Amino acid sequence: MKKKYDLIIVGAGPAGLAAGIAAKEKNNIDILILEKQDEIGKRIRGETFKYDKELESKILYPGFFTEITINKTNKYRFYSPTTKNVVAIEAPQERHIIDWHKLMEGLVKKGKDSGIDIKPKHEVTDLLFKNGIYEGVTIFDGSKTFQLQSDLLILADGCENPLINKYGIQTPKENCPILKIIAENVKLDGNVIELFFSSGEDIPPGILSIFPRSETAAEANYVIFVGSLKESLQKDIKYWWDKISVETPVFSNRFKNSEVQYFDTSFLPFGGPLKDNIIPKARILLVGDNAGNNEPTGGSGLMTTMSMGYEIGQIASEIVQSSNIDESFLNESRKQLIKRIRKTATYRTLKDLARIAVDIRKAFFQVLVTPEKIDNSWDTLIGPTLQNAAEFF
Repeated sequence: MKKKYDLIIVGAGPAGLAAGIAAKEKNNIDILILEKQDEIGKRIRGETFKYDKELESKILYPGFFTEITINKTNKYRFYSPTTKNVVAIEAPQERHIIDWHKLMEGLVKKGKDSGIDIKPKHEVTDLLFKNGIYEGVTIFDGSKTFQLQSDLLILADGCENPLINKYGIQTPKENCPILKIIAENVKLDGNVIELFFSSGEDIPPGILSIFPRSETAAEANYVIFVGSLKESLQKDIKYWWDKISVETPVFSNRFKNSEVQYFDTSFLPFGGPLKDNIIPKARILLVGDNAGNNEPTGGSGLMTTMSMGYEIGQIASEIVQSSNIDESFLNESRKQLIKRIRKTATYRTLKDLARIAVDIRKAFFQVLVTPEKIDNSWDTLIGPTLQNAAEFF
């Protein structure tokens, strides 16, 4: 590793790697990507997306997303909390279920082939500032601590990162706990994505979801929406998963006697993209989960985080090549940079999806609340609302 880089990126997830690939492509600058996990892609995140041919060609190569796709469908079923009511939807665009590890291998290979230094098991423990301006990072590699400098920093290390809180950097407010499993021997009913609303006076507001990976394998997720969560229900997500996953009709039958191959818990932002804090301090930019770049309607963020990563990477590369880096972060220039980011197609889509997501969650978890009221309003309100939102799933 060099002692100084043009750009350091913290976090080797899809957003961070996409940002590095874009920055290197834009201008042949020196880039270092640091990942605290001992293996890049070790923690499996969302494994679904809607195909984006343009992004595929920009970041990887034509046909790559097809190569890593293990299943795809445009069919959805939404269940009321009692599962007495269900609405079936066919979205205009298929959702791909992909092999996470192949995605990460592809991104890492593209990054390394481009000349980017990528270092797993290198945790950034501190940021370095001089006169309030960022200038470098402190790193722990498992045996020693050392410092490196860079002209710019991109933080792409997720919303669970203690580094962000340490420096008072604002991240999305609605960071929701999410539990994920991958299981075999699942009793699926067709190649359909299934979503189960959970709600009630003594049940936290949330959604159980099933994404079919094959005829007998599936990914299941459970998310609790903290924005509507009563204090009395604030318990560990594993507690609620153990209760709700076995008490929810249909869902429990799907996974009865299944074999869990993977289990993990984490947090995801569901409140939409950050507005002004995308550039929290001079020479620092945010992207990925810590910038709210995942889809607020479903939590899937592979395409949107990579797309925003690509945009941020290109912007960072331009700044590094400018004659006066600090001038880019002065008040008016910073406003123009933020305005440019917020004008991107992906950012505008995320903003629109956030409005829809808020309306749906408000109807379920703040207005109707109880399973009985939701069932009574299913045909007149819930069903039509979901049907009208089909293009966003």
